[in-house]
Amino acid sequence: MREIEEKELNKLSIDELTQLFMDNINEQNLKLINGIKFLIQEDFDGFRDNLNSVIQTNTEVQIKKKFESRIFKSKLMFSKADRLKLFTKINDIKNIGEYLANKMLLYKVVFPDEQFKQHILSILGYLKIISNNLANAVKSIGSDLSKAHDICEEIKEERRKMRNEEWQLLKRLYNYDMDYISRTFIYLKELIENIMMLADHIKNFSEYIQFLATKYLIFE
Repeated sequence: MREIEEKELNKLSIDELTQLFMDNINEQNLKLINGIKFLIQEDFDGFRDNLNSVIQTNTEVQIKKKFESRIFKSKLMFSKADRLKLFTKINDIKNIGEYLANKMLLYKVVFPDEQFKQHILSILGYLKIISNNLANAVKSIGSDLSKAHDICEEIKEERRKMRNEEWQLLKRLYNYDMDYISRTFIYLKELIENIMMLADHIKNFSEYIQFLATKYLIFE
């Protein structure tokens, strides 16, 4: 993501800074997903380029600093403590993405077969949906908490589908004829688990957004 000039950030409200931060982190998630797709295709240059981009980008640091300098002077739809926690949960996605990218770059793996690749692609499809939905939910926080609540229900449903796919994939992995201490086995097992860790955080984040919705709105 491009560097943002200080004067641009100065024009943004707390809501707009939050949205920009979430968009930035969502873009990181999409880079991560595309990087894994390049790995599946055995395009190792594309794989490395995308994952290094996830690790090296620092635009979110600019946004985070501006947010922290402005929040205590701003009037918000809900409490500053809740807003800070929300921002922290977005930042956690950045940290998980960086961790996953660094872990994946440790070893160049070749996937066992086409069916395994298709299961991974299916999981990545769900991850892309819930990441984009989370970005939309965050955008709705400042204006329409009911809408944000409903989007988060969709996230939880997609996450459940993702879990079913995960167990099928792990079952397939454990039945391959490979040593349980082989680097390929360990790498693929941790890849699945780490993708699901990111998905779990997104799901937990969506539940926090729903908590805010029930805290600040009365649902009919």
